[in-house]
Amino acid sequence: MSAIITRRLFTVDEFIRLDQLHFFAPDERLELIDGEIHPMSPIGPRHGGLVNLLISRLGGQLSKEWILACQNPVQLSRTCLPQPDFAILRHRADHYRNAHPQADAVQLVIEVADSTADVDLGKKREIYAQAGIPEYWVFDLTENTLECFQQPEGGAYRGHRRLTAADSAISATLGITLPLAEILHPAG
Repeated sequence: MSAIITRRLFTVDEFIRLDQLHFFAPDERLELIDGEIHPMSPIGPRHGGLVNLLISRLGGQLSKEWILACQNPVQLSRTCLPQPDFAILRHRADHYRNAHPQADAVQLVIEVADSTADVDLGKKREIYAQAGIPEYWVFDLTENTLECFQQPEGGAYRGHRRLTAADSAISATLGITLPLAEILHPAG
């Protein structure tokens, strides 16, 4: 007789409840992807510095219709609660204090990838497309590029552009333009 190995997948509510019960270590950075609990990579100085730079560049360009959320959870489904580096959300009076933003509130997700490019350009791109997130950007620090994905359809993005330091990233919907020369220069 052979043993059957099964996995126990979690819902967002169960994941949050486990955290409230102090099941996880206080400094543990975790996210829920397709019902599985995943540890998040530590944030290195280049990643952290780029996040700080993007806060100042993006925050100054967004109208009051939008909220810039930094490293906060976004609920994409009943089993998916990632914590992207940035999510640009439709404005809401409570600033999402009463519930995590849902996929339909998100216009743009941005990830900064140094050691996580394979995940950010793989599984995370897939879950954001499946959730219908209109725009998804990945700053790939190993390649010094910005990968821009648009037009989610059928669980994938139809549009893709790879930008370099010579380019500018533009989101017409959000009314933002980011010249990439300062943002994508190699660490030094």
